[in-house]
Amino acid sequence: MNEAATLDRVVVGAGLCGLAYAWRSVRAGASTCVLEASPRVGGVLRTERIGPWRVEWAAAAFPSTAEKLLEIHAGLPDAPVIRRPDRSTNAQYLWTRSGLEPLPKSARSFFASPLLSPGSKVRLFAELLRGARRSGAPESLYAFVSRRFGRGVAESFLRPMTLGIYGTRPEDLGAADAFPKLPEMERAHGGVLRGFLKHRRRTPTTAGTPRPIREVWVFEEGMEAFPKAIASALGPDVVQTSTPVADLVPVEDSTAVHTTNGACVRAREIVLATTAPEQARLVASICPEAAALLAAVRYIPMIVVSAGLGPDLAPRTPNAFGFLKSKGAPGRILGAAFPSALDPSVAPPGHALWKLFLGGGSDPGVVDLSDEEIRDIVERDLATVLSTRVPLAFFALARWPRAIPVLSIGHRERMARAGALLAPHGIRLSGSHITGVGVHACAAAGT
Repeated sequence: MNEAATLDRVVVGAGLCGLAYAWRSVRAGASTCVLEASPRVGGVLRTERIGPWRVEWAAAAFPSTAEKLLEIHAGLPDAPVIRRPDRSTNAQYLWTRSGLEPLPKSARSFFASPLLSPGSKVRLFAELLRGARRSGAPESLYAFVSRRFGRGVAESFLRPMTLGIYGTRPEDLGAADAFPKLPEMERAHGGVLRGFLKHRRRTPTTAGTPRPIREVWVFEEGMEAFPKAIASALGPDVVQTSTPVADLVPVEDSTAVHTTNGACVRAREIVLATTAPEQARLVASICPEAAALLAAVRYIPMIVVSAGLGPDLAPRTPNAFGFLKSKGAPGRILGAAFPSALDPSVAPPGHALWKLFLGGGSDPGVVDLSDEEIRDIVERDLATVLSTRVPLAFFALARWPRAIPVLSIGHRERMARAGALLAPHGIRLSGSHITGVGVHACAAAGT
């Protein structure tokens, strides 16, 4: 860092949000520096090779519709190779009391599915006939889906989905905060299904080519290869690891960023791409009101388990992306993904790798259990899912005390308020609590 020079922008944090922001900043011609406290880039995206197993400790895949992610990928000089698994692996299951049931993907499969009662099916499609709500008061995600589609849909599909994506109950999430497109569709089109149908009709296609199907894609070298490739393209002069930020000090028309190793860099704009509590710490002396808003953001604790199945059990792995746990399922895991179904190279030949999730807002105490207690839970629940005893060929876990931000009612408004308070100081906010969760959302940072 050149202490005498004033940069256009300093990005604090080299997770995917920070790197995406820096990538677009550099491409726009702005002098940019990224400061990362840890010795590696990628944030929670971490790929680890443990013997013959390759495990992911956060996201392991991304949707083929992630345009902003693919936009960055296309511009990388040494982009990681994308693997496109067979479309059959897009299937997902719901773990119910009677076992694994396929999640319906079409109107026809919804009518045939045993996951909904006949009355709930009628109520779901009757959403087309319901008008938009007149009151503009914010509501929880559970209240929104129950009002539009009925309690049957909210209990059978929404509850396991929010546990799988956000790690918490739909009652704890704001509809406009967790899934803002849903209330937007109601306002713009009078209903959610009407909005989906109109969007589908507007989707451009080429002559003779069907509309693009949302698929699940992976990087052949693992998810961490993507942020590493961005950092490599930006170069070591831009991305500086093992450089924690001590504080921010406004000076004239810029801000001085002091690091714990005694260095200082000045920039006209600071982008904080860290967790909300870290952002609160850094802006506390500059804007206490914004710091209070950020400090109030709550995070969900999670445990991610990688479990290997030997040749006797591997064939029992469904050719699918994974499954979610329904309310009545007799187990403690929230769901599972099947990485070896997407990419067989993550496991030894003849073996299967499962990735399981525990904890969340409904079971936060699980993070305090020992590794052996976690293993016992996993083996017991897998034995129920597979209807047989499950001796694991491989077991490893990662603990995330702050895994997922809780996007409660009014969260986006509060973050917008914090951003507006900090804007006059030349400070911008990023991170999953700002962009939304998921690699596709984080890759859009800085657009």
